[in-house]
Amino acid sequence: MNNQITARHSTYLTQLSCTILAGLLLLYLFPQIAFSQNKPFKKEFYIGAKGGMTFGSVKFKPNVEQNMYSSNTAGLLFRMISEPHVGIQTELNYLQKGWQEKPLEGSTQQYWHKLNYLEIPVMTHASLGNKGYRFTFNLGPSVAFLLSDSQGMNPAEPGIPADPLIPYWGQPIDLKVDFLFTGGVGSEFHFKRAGAISVDARVYYSLTNLYDTDKYAYDPSLTKGIQVTLAYIFRMNPGK
Repeated sequence: MNNQITARHSTYLTQLSCTILAGLLLLYLFPQIAFSQNKPFKKEFYIGAKGGMTFGSVKFKPNVEQNMYSSNTAGLLFRMISEPHVGIQTELNYLQKGWQEKPLEGSTQQYWHKLNYLEIPVMTHASLGNKGYRFTFNLGPSVAFLLSDSQGMNPAEPGIPADPLIPYWGQPIDLKVDFLFTGGVGSEFHFKRAGAISVDARVYYSLTNLYDTDKYAYDPSLTKGIQVTLAYIFRMNPGK
């Protein structure tokens, strides 16, 4: 009972914190948008390339003990700022996700599973700051299409047992399309003639299970993690 109360309290605090953060952001952005309507605003269009690291795991129930799994991500981003401080950003990313399990009792081998995706997030983009420095906020849904699926043991020998203790070992994941929710914050340093450098940190949480619940007794089996990337972006329609 105490654990349930603590979990509910933690969930409530998380929701409250998110609500307060969103409220503060709106309080800042609304006056900026409202008072800029009488001023001419030139839309801003950006294109850029990004790369970085992903640190993730999979939420299983029943629980599966795991270590943090690190992998790579890279891609292109496209941004349109249609109003002062507010716009939309979409990306085309090569995204690696996966998980690495802790050794079972009596074993020294760790099972790992790597998933390679083509990911397309479409996010609301907001920023605070000036022409030289901006604090950015991105939030929105994402869809990812599975490109390849690999798994194994570390160390590699003797490999995955022919009759594994865990039923999904040696089996491909069932869902080839993943829907996610992603959001994060970042910083951008804009130069007068050479584009901008962007540092971004975001979290992602899958909305779809990796494994069919009719085949395996795991519900949910959802990927989650953190991405940290560095991007170089160019403005396609330079302002004055």
